[in-house]
Formats: sequence, structure tokens, C-alpha cells
Amino acid sequence: MAGTDYSSYLRIDELLNLQHPLTEGAHDEMLFVVIHQAYELWFKLILHELDYAVTELEAGRPQGAMAPLHRAVRVDELLIAQLRVLETLTPEGFLEFRDPLKPASGLQSGQFRAIEVLGGFDGATPAGTSPLSDHDQAELRRRAGLPTLYSALCASLRGYGFDAPDGNSAELRERRLDALAALYRDHATPERAVLHRVCELFLDHDEAIARWRFHHTLMAAREIGSRPGTGGGGVAYLDSTIARRFFPELWEVRNRL
Repeated sequence: MAGTDYSSYLRIDELLNLQHPLTEGAHDEMLFVVIHQAYELWFKLILHELDYAVTELEAGRPQGAMAPLHRAVRVDELLIAQLRVLETLTPEGFLEFRDPLKPASGLQSGQFRAIEVLGGFDGATPAGTSPLSDHDQAELRRRAGLPTLYSALCASLRGYGFDAPDGNSAELRERRLDALAALYRDHATPERAVLHRVCELFLDHDEAIARWRFHHTLMAAREIGSRPGTGGGGVAYLDSTIARRFFPELWEVRNRL
């Protein structure tokens, strides 16, 4: 029986035929295309892992969420490392092919918006920028009706006897913070240790994305200064996202210990 060869299994010929720079003679455009295609592949894997973590947490199996969360965090770190490669693109090199890109923009990455939705954000593109594709908008609407990472964590906490209700009121938030503080003060048993580790993996993911946002903002400022981005937004918008956190209550609980 014939086996599967490397090239056909990974569809290498198709993959390597997906890079089509728009500006003839712009040497650096190939770098730009490859980096952003690689980002989208990593985003796909992050979503694959985070969706699995949500499923496990919703089912009351926090131990099953640990491996996919850990893998997602490792990929988060790769997102940061890839910026070092993109930073080899000089402002003048970018200007050689920038104008034909309009209105294409990283702000139109539906997969990154989906990562934000899983983290509890609405996933909408900022006002004044080019909209997402119809497909991406439909996918985000679908995800808007699904559990987030944090709601799935709260479901697991409730399954282990913690008072971690869903809801946005001040009273419900205080109850969740009290439950988290109790977990952080005492996680000596195996069950509580797993829940505590999941909370810390959530923060690892949150922190890594925040560091990626910060590094990305600095890189964009070096490339284009304060001018708008190709699809709107620009450095001013990117700078406004740096302080965003997926799991503010996991940061707040530090003040309760």
C-alpha cells in the first residue's frame, strides 16, 4: 500500500504558490506577504487550541485544558519573535509597495478578532477602518454566541464548588473575585492545583498578547510614523490597545491576596 509523501500531505506546492506580491521590483514585499501568511497559520492553531480548552473547561475537565493552553502560549511567544523578522523591513523598503496594499490591513484579520472574542472582547474592527469580510463577520457572529475562555473557566470553578457566577453586575464580580482569591490562597489539593494552573496559563496568554501588541505598536511607529495605516487605524489605534486585558479579574485578584 502506498504511503503518504511529505509534499502531498502538507500540500507544499499549493502552499508555495500562495505568495503573490503586487509591486514589481519591491524586494521586501515577499517578506511582508510570508510573515503575514505565517501569522494567519499561527492564529489558526491558537484558535484550534483555545477552542479545545474551552470545550474541556465547559465539561468540567480543567486538567484537559492545560496542554492546549500551554501550546497556545508557546505560539503567542512565536508571534512576538516573528516581529523581529518583520523589523528587518525598513521604512523606505515598505514604501516601495505600501500604496497598492490599500485598503488591506492587519486590522481585517478575522482570526485575530476571533482570538479577541474568545478573550471576551467584541471582535469588531475599529471605527474608520476597512470592514471585515462577510465570511469573517459571519464567523464572529457565530462565536459571539459561544462561551468565552473566562466563562468556561467560571463553569469549571463552579463544578469544583467555587462561587463563580456568570454576569456583569458588581455583586457577581465580587463573588467571582472572592472565589478566585480563595483558590489563590489555597491550591494544595490536586484539584485546586489544576484550577490554579489554568488561571495562570490564562494570564500567560493575556500577558503574551499584550507584549505582542506593545512590540507591534513600536514596530509600526518605526515603519510609518504617525500616519494612518493602509486600512485606517495606524499607530494611534495600536497604542490604544496596549492596555487591553482579556481577564481583568485574574489581574485584580492579586490585590485581594
